[in-house]
Amino acid sequence: MSEERPVASGTSLVAERTQFAIWRRMTPAEKFAAFLDLQQAAIDLAEAGIRLRYPQADAREVFLRRVARRLDRATMQRCYGWDPDATT
Repeated sequence: MSEERPVASGTSLVAERTQFAIWRRMTPAEKFAAFLDLQQAAIDLAEAGIRLRYPQADAREVFLRRVARRLDRATMQRCYGWDPDATT
């Protein structure tokens, strides 16, 4: 016999079923709002890590360092006029 397991390790099958039921009841707008909340949480965590490594950085530098994690050096220079390799 095959044992049913949750998709996410470390999550009980009951908890996972409950979460899926909640998601099924959500409207598309509610799902999108949840996505935006998660996206903002990821941005906040990334920026908190940058602030720990660069406590002197102002808001603009924190933004640039976060964006530089996703864009290459040439794009950073072209779009933002900022070279992540030149700033320490």
